[in-house]
Amino acid sequence: MQTVNLGPLRALRWQTTELKAPQTVLAIHGIWVGAHVWEQFGAYLASQGYETYAVWLRHHQPGSDHRQLEGLDLGDYAEDVAAAVRELGSPVLVGQSMGGLVAQVAATVTDPAGLILMSSAPPFGIPVIPRLSLLMTGVRNCFGRPFNSAPMHPFADDVFLEHLGQEQRARVTAHRVPEPRRLARQLAFWPPIVRASQIRCPVFVGAGDEDPVVVPWVTRRIASRYRVIPTFYQGRGHMLNLEPGWQSVGDDLMRWMERFVA
Repeated sequence: MQTVNLGPLRALRWQTTELKAPQTVLAIHGIWVGAHVWEQFGAYLASQGYETYAVWLRHHQPGSDHRQLEGLDLGDYAEDVAAAVRELGSPVLVGQSMGGLVAQVAATVTDPAGLILMSSAPPFGIPVIPRLSLLMTGVRNCFGRPFNSAPMHPFADDVFLEHLGQEQRARVTAHRVPEPRRLARQLAFWPPIVRASQIRCPVFVGAGDEDPVVVPWVTRRIASRYRVIPTFYQGRGHMLNLEPGWQSVGDDLMRWMERFVA
């Protein structure tokens, strides 16, 4: 694993020993985290011959000045990811949670070989319906004081990370990053418009059947938009790339890429 520049972003790179990799994968993290959440997943895909990159979204890499996040939105993140996609040529985009929505927006202006959505946040037209307790907490935190624009710090770790063990939780929370409050409000109330006709590549949609953040109904609606059948993982929550059994998710993605991605 090495750290590289990819377009305007910093990224982790896992090289493969294969002379010709079957496909390049570009992974995009979710809210409040960074490229580190893909460490075991990226190494696993690379061991199977897939050259894999995981970006830190803008101002998320270690040492960043988080004050510069103020005023950014999903469009800014997607613009950076689109530049990374163009640099790689035609990778398979893998987005988790917020990263899934960023990937969808980036895919409308680039030509990825495939689009993999894991516990993805939905685009405009599909309501965000998390567990009720998270919904109320989210409303309070997204708005806070009227017109508050300061970056929003993480909340509800017990919900987002509930299917992770203590050691895994500690590794995730050690690298937490705030997010622009404007962006958080977008995610919750007015996400970007993404039309199915704008996505010109194969799409995979997967989620945990016990996800408290992106509930199964939302995942089914996303899959229906792209006319695919969603894959649900029994007894899993929101962090499919980290929870016990993550290797089986990786195996499914590789089988899907072998079948649907040229």
